[in-house]
Amino acid sequence: MSTNDSPTINCCVCCKEVPPDAAFTPEGAEYVEHFCGLECYQRFVARAKAGAEPDTTLDTDGSYLSD
Repeated sequence: MSTNDSPTINCCVCCKEVPPDAAFTPEGAEYVEHFCGLECYQRFVARAKAGAEPDTTLDTDGSYLSD
């Protein structure tokens, strides 16, 4: 946790602490996730797609490998 008294939230991908007003927060009907930026959000989405489509393979940068 940070040493100052400012409230922070953790990115759900990399666990980096960010102030709530700086977090990228896509809202769903059932939950809210917080991300430190667009890159972590894209990694989260890529992992979710990989879990939903087990026959696909992700490259190290989170993009899909072509056959």
